[in-house]
Amino acid sequence: MSKAIIWQYNEFIQSRKEKLVSMLISEIIFLKTRFKRVKNRDEISYLRNALDKLDYLLNKLKENSAEMPEQDFDKILMLIYHIFKNIANKLE
Repeated sequence: MSKAIIWQYNEFIQSRKEKLVSMLISEIIFLKTRFKRVKNRDEISYLRNALDKLDYLLNKLKENSAEMPEQDFDKILMLIYHIFKNIANKLE
């Protein structure tokens, strides 16, 4: 591959990772605000668990974002999707 193609590919991947980190930060902020308003113990427990998972993934992305292969990034993306789906189902 030419250097230009490699550079464009790396830019694309880095852009995806930055967007994902931004989305995780936004979701964590949203859940923390909701956490402060909740009175139900089950919902508090569930929100705390979800926040811990998202925080863990955010830290992993920050630590390994430069060297993370595309396949690992896609796996993390799917994990985040399932966490978001579970959060939405529990909060309905």
